[in-house]
Order: sequence, then C-alpha cells, then structure tokens
Amino acid sequence: MISLRRHLCSVQRLSSRVHHSTLLRAACSNRTYCTDKPMVNVHQAGVSKPGLVPSLSPFGIKLMTYLRMVNIPYQIHSETFRRGPKGKIPWITYKGQSMGDSGLIMEFLNEEFGVDLDSPLSEKERAISRAFIKMLEESTYWGIGYDRWQENYSHLGQLFEVPSAVRLFIFPTFSRNVRKMLHVQGLGRHSTEEIHGIIHKDVWAASEFLGNKRYFMGEEPTAADPTVFGMFAEFLWTTPEHSHLYKLTNEQYPNIKDYCFRMREQYWPDWDEIVGTKK
Repeated sequence: MISLRRHLCSVQRLSSRVHHSTLLRAACSNRTYCTDKPMVNVHQAGVSKPGLVPSLSPFGIKLMTYLRMVNIPYQIHSETFRRGPKGKIPWITYKGQSMGDSGLIMEFLNEEFGVDLDSPLSEKERAISRAFIKMLEESTYWGIGYDRWQENYSHLGQLFEVPSAVRLFIFPTFSRNVRKMLHVQGLGRHSTEEIHGIIHKDVWAASEFLGNKRYFMGEEPTAADPTVFGMFAEFLWTTPEHSHLYKLTNEQYPNIKDYCFRMREQYWPDWDEIVGTKK
C-alpha cells in the first residue's frame, strides 16, 4: 500500500508538471467573439500518451472545441483523480465559481459571453441538433466506455501515461466501476454483438445526417459540432485498429473521418503540438 501511495503521488506530480507546461488559449484574432473577460479554467483528465488526443474524455474535447469556436480564452488544469462539483470530468472554474457538466457549462458561458452558435438554425433544426447531441452523449458515449474499459481493456496501457502500479491497482477498479455503470445504463446488459449493433446504428445515423455537409448541421458551425467532433475523435485516435469503433469511422463511414479532420484543421491548428507529436 505504501508503494501504491508513492506511485499515486508521482502521478499527481506528473499532472502538476503537465498543468504548468500546457497552457491553451483561444487566439483572439479575426473571431467575432474576442473578449477581455477573465480566463476560463478547464479541469480535465490527464495524462494521455503522446500522439493521441488533447483529452481522453469526449466531453473534454467537446468543451475545449466549443471554447475555441467562440474564441473564449481558457487554461488547462490536468487532474489525475480529482473530480468536479458534480463528480464529473471536465469542469471549469470561472470567477471563483466551479461548474460541472459540459452542456451546462456551455449554456452558462453562452449567457456570460453573449454567444449563440445555434443562431443560424430554425427551431426545427435546433430540435434535430438536440436529438443528435443526446443520442451521442447518452448512447454512443457508452460504446466508448465499453470498448475502452471492457472489450479492449488490454489497450489501456497505450492510452494513459501513468506508472505501472496505477495500471495494476487502479485500472481494474475503474473497469469494474465502468461495468457496473454500463449495466445500470442498460448497454452493459447486452452481448458484445448486440452492443456493436447498437453503436453501429448510432454512427450510421450520424453519418447519414452529416452527408457531404461541411459541418454537422450545414455550412456553418453550430453547437452540435463540439459534441460530434469530441465523440468521434475518440473513435478515430484512441482505439486500436481491430476495434469496432475504429473500423466504423476509419472504414465504413469515411465522411465522419473527413469531418473530424476538417474540424481538427480549423479549430485545432496546434493539435500536434498539444498532443506531443510536434515539438
């Protein structure tokens, strides 16, 4: 136990170093929503292996992409075990206030900064956007949990930059917890084949609706795009090549892959630098 505590402390120190070296700010140039308001502090799960994604949570990528889209300056704090006020990752602190849940955070910041990515949409289009966001966050997301923490558990060592003792003692606990959550949510009550079928239909629906559009809802970016990009970025860049999720986005539905590359190019020009593939 003493040895485990020592390893956990080393992870905390590593996260602290990542915090000091990872300062991300939305560039205030040629954007409608440039502001001189205080910095938003984003607390997210760290520490991923180099060359992957800015966050191993689709909600972390969602939130940071939103902040970049509306040009709100932010700073990253990598957290190893600490959770936000709702017990979730990510969360923010802003003007001394802590807030959890990426969707509620976006609503709060929309009001605080006077922005609305959905302004080009009709009421019907807003309803469609809402339905797809909830499908991805309340159904598809659990496919990532199943793929990562159950079906491809042996791949975890390729994702997280943590000491071997953490993988040995903490990962099995997380895996059991995810299994319980999957069972309560409902997806975990199905066979692997059935789970694949459910997630496949989600991805098919998103791909069909996306079609050849530049953004998910049309030719202008909207509030759906951070969620869509965040979710499928995890499919594309964190799953092993034999994974069902990897094959869906890299082979069966290439328009989703193309969409993710467009979003990354437009809103994450510093992606390679952030994830450690470019010095």
